[in-house]
Amino acid sequence: MPLTAAQLQGIVITERVASILSLFGAAFVIVTFALSDKFRKPVNQLVFYATFGNILTNIATLISVDSIESGQSSPVCQFQAFLIQWFMPADALWTFAMACNVWLSFFRSYDATALRRLELKYLLACYGLPFIPAFIYLFVTTHERGRVYGPAVLWCWVAFEWDFLRVATFYGPVWIVILCTMGIYVRVGCVIFKWRKTLLSMEKEPGTEGANELPITGIMKTSEVTVTRSEEAQPGSRPDSAYTNGKASFPGSSDSHKRTAQSYVHESGRIDPNKAALKYCKCAILFFVALVITWVPSTINRIYTIIRPTDIVFGLNLAAALVLPLQGFWNALVYMATSTFAVECLWQDLRDVCRRKQPFRTSVSMTRCADRSDMSEMDDRLSHVNTIPYDAERASSQSELVGEVK
Repeated sequence: MPLTAAQLQGIVITERVASILSLFGAAFVIVTFALSDKFRKPVNQLVFYATFGNILTNIATLISVDSIESGQSSPVCQFQAFLIQWFMPADALWTFAMACNVWLSFFRSYDATALRRLELKYLLACYGLPFIPAFIYLFVTTHERGRVYGPAVLWCWVAFEWDFLRVATFYGPVWIVILCTMGIYVRVGCVIFKWRKTLLSMEKEPGTEGANELPITGIMKTSEVTVTRSEEAQPGSRPDSAYTNGKASFPGSSDSHKRTAQSYVHESGRIDPNKAALKYCKCAILFFVALVITWVPSTINRIYTIIRPTDIVFGLNLAAALVLPLQGFWNALVYMATSTFAVECLWQDLRDVCRRKQPFRTSVSMTRCADRSDMSEMDDRLSHVNTIPYDAERASSQSELVGEVK
């Protein structure tokens, strides 16, 4: 059953409003990333690259059904279909690249410098892979089916006659990427909560009550301490201690006990060790929610279309018209969520401009923000305990991935 004129007009309005919201989000990402170094973390770097694909996607979605009215062979229809086939699935690939950075940091000891070396490869993969079918489809045509690109209710895309290509080169690969991304986040999340459980259990052990009372940076050094008690120790005497390679021997009894101790060293702040785990979970959940909201309604609509190709459901098409153009908007929300400290400083600067009419400073590295930057760094770092050998470079990489402010 075809859509009525009123229903079609509702879809057009929905597409364009969602596209404009997404373009505002993309503009925020580009401007703040270009003007402030506080936003330039590895995870935000990838969002920045993905934003250009979001903009080109929104150019296509803003055209809406006007391309269909122009005709299947028109340049507008072919151009719109080409952009959608190329850049819309690229967003899922960029989300997978962000998850790969987390994986490499946690399990392959990649630091921030090593991750930046991968950015060119990510660019080639995320934009190069979907470009191949998108470009080929421009030249494919048969007598039976006609051109690959043609009317697809919401806009020009892969025509109904080529419906199997929508699954083979669009929805199928996208869902494989989404499942791989979620697998990485679940795996790393399990490890983080395992570390959290270890920290909490150590707090309850005798002799470690003061571990969390020490000032820390979030870089945790694990040392093996051998404690030896000697029967000859005089009451009230001050035992001598000697340290060798992280081991300390104290006069005591003949019994030796080994304990893993955490030492945190920083001059400016204290944190709850649970905050890093919660920070990571917030980031992962946001990515998950954005992916689900973007792709589940449109996938359901596509499956329904395959089962009943002659039946067009207004509600399903309206939902797809709403969520698919919003990729840039969701990316901007995740970008802000992983840069809360920088966003707060930017907001405070804007308020100062409005209240005091001070000249706006392009960099948010202001004195009041600098005073709090150390505390922000504290909250965003990830503690590493027992499971994997730990080093400061990995700590820096991990903390940047989930929101460290430098």
